[in-house]
Amino acid sequence: MTSGTTTQTVTVWSDIHCPWALVAVHRLRAAREAGGLDVVFDQRAWPLELVNSQSTPQHIVPAETAVLANHEPTIFSQYTGDWPSTFLPAFELVAAARRVHGVRAAEDVDYQLRLAFFRDSVNLSIRAGLERALSDAAEAYPGLDPSAILAEWDAGSVRADVLADYARSKDLPIQGSPQVFWPDGSTTHNPGMTDHEWVRGLPRIRSSDPDEPGRLLRAALSAATPATP
Repeated sequence: MTSGTTTQTVTVWSDIHCPWALVAVHRLRAAREAGGLDVVFDQRAWPLELVNSQSTPQHIVPAETAVLANHEPTIFSQYTGDWPSTFLPAFELVAAARRVHGVRAAEDVDYQLRLAFFRDSVNLSIRAGLERALSDAAEAYPGLDPSAILAEWDAGSVRADVLADYARSKDLPIQGSPQVFWPDGSTTHNPGMTDHEWVRGLPRIRSSDPDEPGRLLRAALSAATPATP
């Protein structure tokens, strides 16, 4: 992080079990680390099961995952666990982390939950799966208190935070998951991966730009940071 500056916030609206969102989040975090950028990614709940009033058909996500694994092989594996019945508990855990530790901790827990599902085949609809993901997050990001986060999750009121996000999202220009809102108020859907379509039941990526998330991030932060006299 750069000292003497104000941390900028980039807001990401997405579903935790959206593989396109994992690619975008992974690349944004990598760009932050590579550039030493002073930015936090504020992960906001956009559960597709609420947006579409139904769970995402199980055949869709594995097909997308298989294609995207060719672009980001380290974050995807074939899913071999019990398929989650809902992802609302995972969104609630992110909300609990935000209440206990703040936005950056919520971002880290959110990222670990995505990896737990897509890379490690963890069922995020049950407590045991959430506990495993949270334990891995605490190991990766010292300072997280899993017991405090789980206690906040157990309190039961964090569902209200998730539903508040969903209600707020209805007034935003969200095209789909992920939707990134930059500090200047502009927004980008699925950066670097928009040129794709479904053909005969499979997603076909016509072209991709893996550098676009980082390029957009650096441009947004540069525009938001006043020049030094």
